[in-house]
This record gives sequence, C-alpha cells and structure tokens, in this order.
Amino acid sequence: MNRKRAGVVCMAAGAVLIVSALLLVLYNQQEDIRAGQAADSVLPEMQAAIAEHLETAPPEEHVNPFDEEAVQEAQEMTVTEIKGQDYIGCLSIPALNLELPVISEWSYPRLRIAPCRQFGSAKGDDLVIAGHNYRKHFGNLASLSAGDLISFTDMDGAVSYYRVESVGVISPQSTQVVKDSEWDLVLYTCTYGGQNRAMVGCVRTTEETAKGLLSEFSCG
Repeated sequence: MNRKRAGVVCMAAGAVLIVSALLLVLYNQQEDIRAGQAADSVLPEMQAAIAEHLETAPPEEHVNPFDEEAVQEAQEMTVTEIKGQDYIGCLSIPALNLELPVISEWSYPRLRIAPCRQFGSAKGDDLVIAGHNYRKHFGNLASLSAGDLISFTDMDGAVSYYRVESVGVISPQSTQVVKDSEWDLVLYTCTYGGQNRAMVGCVRTTEETAKGLLSEFSCG
C-alpha cells in the first residue's frame, strides 16, 4: 500500500512539473510576442521623428577637437520621448531580419519593451546595447557571423554602419569587459537559462562598404 501511495504521489508530482513547464513555455511565448509588438509599435513614430529632424535641423557645426567639453557635448545623443519612453535611435540587423528601437537608459522593465543603451554613444564609438533574449529582440544574437552588417540610425538621422567582428560568450560578471571593450558597438544578451551572456563586437565601417554588403536599409 505504501508503495502504491508513493507511486501515486510521484506521478502527481511529475504531472505538476509537466504542467508547470508547459505554462512556463506558454508564458515565455506570450512575453516574446508582446515584446515584439511593443517594439514594432514604436518604429513608425520614431521614423517620423527622424524624418522631421532631417527636414528642420540646422547645419552641423565644426567641433574643436582640443576642446574636451565641446567634444563630449557633441558625442551626446539626441533623446526623443515616444509612448512614455526616451529613445536614442533604431537598430537594424538584416541577418536576423530585425529592426528595433533603442531606449536611452537601461533597466529591467525597459528591456521588456526594447533593447536599451547601457553605456556610451554611437558618436563616441563606444555604444553598448543590452537586450532581452526574446526571439523578437536579441534571442538569436549568437547566430550572427563575422562580416554581418548592422546599422544604427540616431534620432538626428545620422546612420552608423558596423561590421560584426566577434561573436562569443562571457560570464554575467563581465560587465567591465563589455564597458571597456575596444569595439565601436557591442550588443549582448542572456543565453537561454541565464548562466552566461552572448556578446557581439562590431567595428564601424563606411557607407560604401555597407552598400556593398547590403543594398538597402529600412531604418531611417
């Protein structure tokens, strides 16, 4: 009798675990869909804001490279509020068929909406963007390859082109490695399970080189 009871308890516990796992999968799928919809809903307003800026912006002024304060100010990125969040631009990753808005400041709640800037700027060639591993965000980041093209369009309409040079895995404690890397652009996200981080290092490239790799960008 005790063995039968123990068997029933084990079967019940197993059933509970299976149902819990299925519910978790369904929840993650719904979160992925919601995250994709949240990012997509921002893009039309972002593109309109960029187009408006290009039409009305005054000519860019020359910055004295020996004036550190002026250089720092010039590297600051324009921030535009859309749907209650501050955005710095749009990230395009053609190899993953992704076009994503980028929020100005990082936080866990903001990551549920779109990837976020964690450090740096595109103008300073030290931009670090973190994203959730949602399939609609950075979930397939590790599948990028050296030579893949990425572009970032800031809210002023300036487009920066990058070539992927490094795709690897780092530990969650390697924040300083991400911040102090020599890459012009870093994208990273949690691996599935959250034990490590997938990190992509990119170098800036020219528009001519970018056009040779890809003829058209949809962003900006």
